[in-house]
Order: sequence, then structure tokens, then C-alpha cells
Amino acid sequence: MVVPDVSTRLAAAVRTARTAVGRGPLPAAAEDVAHDDARWPTVLLDPARAVVPFLGRERELGELRSWAEADVPVSLRLVVAPAGFGKTRLAGELGERLGGSGWTVVRVPRGKEAATVRARPVGDVLFVVDDAAARRGLGAMLDALARPARGRTRVLMLARVAGEWLRRLRWGSVLWTQLGAGDATQTALDVSLAPDLTDVVVLEAAVAAFAVHLGVAAPALGDLSADEPDHGTRVVDLHAAAALAALTVAGVPVPAHEPNPLRGLLDVAAVSWAASAREAGLELSLDEVQDVVAAACLLGADDTAGARDVLRRVVPGLPARAGARWLLGLPAVTAELGPSAAGPDRLGDLLVTDRLGRSVSLVGSCTWGLSRKAALRVVRVARRLEVELSESPEATALAGELLRRAADSYGDDPRALRTAFLLKQRSVVDASPDDVYRGERAVAVAKDAVGRAEALVDLGTALRDVARLTESLEVLDSAVEAWRKIAAGDPDRYRTALVSAINALGSARWRSGLSRESLAAHREAVELCRAAPERDRAWCEAELARVLISLGVVLNDAGAPQAEDEAFAELLPILRNLVARDPRQWSVFLTTALSNRSVVLTESRPQEALPFAREAVALSREMVRQAPKRHRNELGFALTNLANTYAALGRDREAVEPLGEAVAVRRELVRENAATHTWTLAYSLASLGAVRSRLGDLDEAISLEREAVLLRRRLAREHPARYRRMLAASLSNLAVTHSRAGEPDEALPLEREAVAIRRALAKDGQPGEDHLAHSLSNLGVLYAELGRPADAVAPTQEAVGLLRRLAEEDPGRFEPPLADALLNLGGALLDAGRAQEGVEPTTEAVRLRQELAGRSPEVHLPGLAAALTNLVAVHVDLGMSDTAAEYAQEVVTVRRRLVDGSYAHEQDLLRALDLQARVRRSGAVDGRAIR
Repeated sequence: MVVPDVSTRLAAAVRTARTAVGRGPLPAAAEDVAHDDARWPTVLLDPARAVVPFLGRERELGELRSWAEADVPVSLRLVVAPAGFGKTRLAGELGERLGGSGWTVVRVPRGKEAATVRARPVGDVLFVVDDAAARRGLGAMLDALARPARGRTRVLMLARVAGEWLRRLRWGSVLWTQLGAGDATQTALDVSLAPDLTDVVVLEAAVAAFAVHLGVAAPALGDLSADEPDHGTRVVDLHAAAALAALTVAGVPVPAHEPNPLRGLLDVAAVSWAASAREAGLELSLDEVQDVVAAACLLGADDTAGARDVLRRVVPGLPARAGARWLLGLPAVTAELGPSAAGPDRLGDLLVTDRLGRSVSLVGSCTWGLSRKAALRVVRVARRLEVELSESPEATALAGELLRRAADSYGDDPRALRTAFLLKQRSVVDASPDDVYRGERAVAVAKDAVGRAEALVDLGTALRDVARLTESLEVLDSAVEAWRKIAAGDPDRYRTALVSAINALGSARWRSGLSRESLAAHREAVELCRAAPERDRAWCEAELARVLISLGVVLNDAGAPQAEDEAFAELLPILRNLVARDPRQWSVFLTTALSNRSVVLTESRPQEALPFAREAVALSREMVRQAPKRHRNELGFALTNLANTYAALGRDREAVEPLGEAVAVRRELVRENAATHTWTLAYSLASLGAVRSRLGDLDEAISLEREAVLLRRRLAREHPARYRRMLAASLSNLAVTHSRAGEPDEALPLEREAVAIRRALAKDGQPGEDHLAHSLSNLGVLYAELGRPADAVAPTQEAVGLLRRLAEEDPGRFEPPLADALLNLGGALLDAGRAQEGVEPTTEAVRLRQELAGRSPEVHLPGLAAALTNLVAVHVDLGMSDTAAEYAQEVVTVRRRLVDGSYAHEQDLLRALDLQARVRRSGAVDGRAIR
């Protein structure tokens, strides 16, 4: 379903119309009006015909008029929105109003971009460029605009997303030195036409307009708002539902059980196509005519040769002359890639998906032996399906197949290879092996220095995303050097290209475990952005956002929290501004930044992390709702990070559900692309295992953590610099769980291996002394559990020394682990018969925990109870029974505060009461270290 969230309400419009027809007679359709339109229903939605009155978008229209009427010679504007949001209609309305003020409005034909500008009339001119992303001649057109002209020149570009194609225009033409600081700005259309304009109002207005056009009375649709929310439907879907309602009243048979109004309208149109074929003397079934029109949408049928080619592929043997005359005679709407009998692009895309998505043979017949021009068109349609119908798995699968088959036809054509990359909607990590193959070919056939540099970045980024890191580093090193040479001659023009290449190299270095080299690259990229002239601020802002996201990750890994705080403070307002300009492209980056921020804050300020983690989950859920195939990776990260934040706040039970969902999402992703997503699955498994371990679900925890260890051990063998730290974390977590399960023999070799890895990392200068201290402290506990108290003291003392130094630099982050290490040291000394020496570290641990619990009781009360328990043991061992009894009472008091109905906390309270009873009875208490 393309509109599953609103289809019930829209289908209700058709049902209401049928009910209205049943109540009594309505006026018959006028003979001289709209009979053909009732027969060809998809043309009712043609924005050029403007059957429905212009509603909403007054704010956007006002902004565009102000932009057009500004006193500058040349200016550009981009309107971005998905298909069916009203871009073309908005541009038409702007042109009509400016035309009334003396402007000349010129729609730029495909393939004649530069020639259209060179033939510019005198006076103020508005050029409208639809489907700007797929215009190969746009760069040459902008070059032509750089020439002086008599009058103001405005270029309004319409596109579905402002992706790579727009950024590369910056170095693809000579116009930019003439533009001002606020030029090349963007307007993003929301799904709602206006805040106060509900779906029902739009639907009713459209029904009334279509009814007048068809010469029938409009049915009443006033009660449609009762069951469904408003402001959630694309305008084209509302208009399709309204058209079906009006057609029903006009006596046109409408599908009875089709909840999707777009499909319903296509079904009505298909009957008309089949009837016209019969009138033309062609023997075509209903399925065949739909296949023919779908193939025409894919391949184009603008002339007799194109129509004959479509028919030969779909229905070979059909009389060529009569068939071409019939196909070209079907009423068409001007769509992005030319005339379309299926109607506006959203209808055409749906028809292509429905017909080709269910027939491998039809895909094959439509894609064998394509000319390079036709193959390029197939690439454009496939990329459009990825963007517009990504909520449909069938559309995503079809797009991938079409791209592969088109590549067989266009071969090494540089323009086709470039288009395949430029029209790809970029996510944070989203390349496929097909992108690697295309990138290799693009590098091989590049014809100039700029083309080769572009292709190297594309290839290096694709290699990075599919985890071929060594190759990625080599390619991206070459790409950066290539762009340095190009930018040396014109640094402002090529600045964003060089920044993008350096940022890609920095990300590849980070994934390869080269943190220092990565940090240097990202910092260079940031400085390049900041050095840009004011006129390029809007262009460099987008690149700066990408760099700051990457920089924040590296700074966190490097243990530089203040610098990371500063980077995020700079990043967040930039990202929110970019999301407002182009939500479809930038929401994924905002989600990633928020999710990363929650990770950073979870370690030291978990309460501050929670709002960021929750917003990241909400945003990623919305993105997955719109495009599930594309954004599951972001949802997996956001869910895992939210759960880790809950865990850091001591709310382990709340962490279980999001972690379970994250694991399920990532298992699905691993089945599709193991090279890219195995490490993310291990990340979620490790987090879920740790939570289950703390909740006492030890068998399940051991199973989850063993799987994480196995995955990370394999990854570490392949890429040790990147994954050794993660392997050490999983080894230590599994050791702790075995210890909790009373299996210290199983735990000891795991923790020893974790210590060895972390020592080696520290020796190499890698950050992570806190993790080494954690493992050393755990190792001391294990020695104590195995009856080797003398061996337990040294590692716990080393852990305390490391954490004490770290806590002096960052107390908020390292005081809690220092308290645990002190407590373990006290327990080790007690078990070794050195009770007097154990008093000081145990007492310090209690003091730290009391201070921490005073600030965040929900987080630190369990640690305080454990510290007090050890303090009881120390005082009992020293014969100080009265003091021990006082501390035992404190333990009970704290444990009572923690009881929340969970089994684990109830058991902790029972143990505390038992401890108190034994202290009162005999003073005999066994020393127990905590983990």
C-alpha cells in the first residue's frame, strides 16, 4: 500500500459518493462537458489543467514572490518535495501571478536547457525547471545565465530531494561567483497544504471542482473527519479520492474494494485504455494494456519509434502502425520524463511497480537491448522508485533490478554512471555491492580530472560502506589528492568537493581504527568550511554538518568530552535548519546526530541523554514508516542507544523491549548485508546480554553474550584495529555473567583476555584506560571468588590508580567506576586477611556512593547498598559489631527504597535482612566483593 495510513478515509469518499447516488437522481452529465475526461480519469489530476482550485501554500507562494521581486540580477531557488505534494502546481501559480505583473514565464524543456536561456526574452524572466535533479543540461544552462541580461532573471528548480546533484552544481558551472550570500536557497513543502487546512476541506473542495467539471452534483463528504486524523495525506492522493467520488456520481464504474485511491483511479483508467484499444481494432486484454502503459512510463513513448519499441517488447506481433497510433493517441499528462498516459508521476510510478514488480518476464522484455538513452531513462525511473515508493518492498526490489539491467545496456557511458550516483538518495551508510561495481566502472571511464575525482569519492565511499576498508582508504587517499590539485586553482569553487572527500576519508580511517588520523582529517574539513566566503555559507553549511557528525563520533572515541560538547552545540542548530529546508534528506542525519549524542551523554550524564535518545527513536520510527527498507539501520541504533540510556539510569527493565526490537531489526539487516551490519548486531546483542545479566536472567544473558563474542571475534580477526575494543567489551561482559552464575572458572580466561587486549590498546596510545581499569577490577573479583585472595589485590589496586587519575580530570564520568573499584579493593583486602587496610578504600567507596546517590538516587542507590554491605563485613572482621549493625540497618533501609516488585530487588532485600540478622546474632559475616 502506498498510503496505508490514510487509505481508509480516502476510500470512504468513494463509498459516500455511492451512497449519495443511491439516495435519489442526480443531474445527468452535460453532453458538451467532460465526457472525455470521465473516460480518461487520470488527466483530471494534470496540474497544468488546474481543474481543482489552488488551495494553501500561500506562505510558500509569498516567499517565492518576495524572492522573485528582489533587486538582484540573477537568483536561483529550489523547491523540494516528494511527488504529489504540489510542486508543479505551486510553480504554475507563481508563474501566473508574476505573469500578471509583467514577467515572462518560461518552462525549460528537457534537453534544451542552455538554448532556452540563450533565447531569453528582454525584461524580467522566470525560468521553471521541473525535475531539476535529472537534467543533464542544467550546468550548461547556469553557465549561460552568467551572461549579462536586460532585466531580472530567476530560475525556479523543482526536485524531490536536494542531494548530490545540487551540491555538484557548485563546481559544475561558472555562475556562482555572481550569486549573493542568500542565493540557491530552498523551500521544502510539507504534506499539509497549510496548518489550518485539513484533509477533509481539501477533499471536499476537490470533489466539488471535479463534479462541476464533469457536470454532476457533488456528494456530501462532511463526516469523513470522524475516523481518521487530518494533515496526513499527499494532495495527489486526496485529489485521486475526490476524482473517484465525482466519477462515481457521473456513472463511471469504480472498483468496489480498492482502498487505495491511486490504484482505484488506475483501474478506472485501464478500462478506458482497453476500450480504446478495441475501438482501434487491437486485440489487447486488460492486463496487456496495463503492461503497455507501464512500459511506456518506464521507457518513454514520445514518438512513433518509441511507441513501436514499447509495443514490440510487450505485445510482439501487434500491428505496429495501428498500435503506435493507439498508444500515442491516449490522452497524456506532462510528467517529469515526458508525456505519460498513466497521469502524474506518482500514478505512473505505482503502475510501473504494480505491473513490472509482479512479472520477471515483463522486466526482462522491457530492459533487453536498450539504447543508452533508454537505459539512462530507466536509471532515472529506478532511482525515483527508490525515493518515492521505498515504503514498498516490491518497489525497492524492482528498482535494484532495473538499475542492474540498465547497467548492462549503458555499459561504460560516463553520463549514465554519474546519473546512477547523483540521483541516489544518500543515507549515513547505504552503499551496496552494486554501487561498488558502478564506482569501479566510473573511475575507469572518467574522461577528465574532475570526473575522475568525483568517481574516486563515490567508489571509496561505497567500499567503506560495504566494509572493504583497506581498499576504501587507498581509493579515498587518491580522491583527496585529486581534489587538492583541482581546488588549488580555484579553492572557493571546489571547496565543498574537497571537504566531502576529506570527510569520507576521515570516516574510513575511523572505521579502520585509525582514530588520530581520522581526527586530523575531520578537523581539516571543519576549518575548510569555516574559511569559505560568505556567499558560499549555505553550500558549506551542509558539508559542515556532515563533518561535525563524524567529528563528534571521533572526539567521543578519543575521550575529549568538552570538544565533543562544543561540536554538537555547533551542529544541532545547523541540522535543524537543514531539516526545515529539506526534511527528506536531512532527517536521517539529525537522527544519527541525536543518537550519537545520547551515547556520549549516557556515559557521564545519562539524565541529559534521555531526551536526545527518545527524539532519535521517534524520528527514526517516522522515517521507517515512510521508507522501511532505507531507515531500519537508524532505528536499530536509536533503539539500542535509548535502551543503554535506560540502563545507565538503573532502569534495566525498560531497556529490554527496545533492545529486543533492535536485535530483531539487525538480524534482518544482517541477512541482507552481513558485511555492513554484523558489527551493529553484535552491539545490540552485547547491550541486551548485559541488561539480562543484571536482571538475573543469566542463561539468556550467557547465550546473547556468547553470540556477541563470536561475532566480534570474527570481526576482530578481519579488522583488528577497528574491532578489538568491542571484542574486549564482550569478553568482559560474558565473564561478569559467568561470575554471577557462579562459574568463575569460565569467567577467568575471558577477563584475562579482555585485560590483555585493553593493555595492548593502551600501549598503542588508544583511549580506553577506564575500560582497562574495569577489567582489572573484575579480574580481582574473580581471583577472590576462586579462593586466590593474594592474586586479587594487585589488579584491583591498579584499577583504583587508573580511575583515580581519570576522576580528577572528569569526576562526573569516572567517580562511579572509581567507587566500584574502591569497593572491590576493600573486598580483596578483606578476603586476603588485611581487614584493617580494607577500611579506607571501602569507606571512601561508601562516601562517594552517598554523594552520587544524593544527586541521582535512582542510579546510585544499588551501588550504595553494595558499598555499605562490604563496610559491614569489614567492621565485623575487625570486631566492631555495633558499628557493623548500624551499617547493616542502612543496607536494609536502602534496599527497601529499591523494591519495585521485581524479583531481583526483592531478593536483594531478603539478603540484606539476612545480613542484618546475622550481624545481630553472632557478628559472623563473609566478605563479598561486588562486580
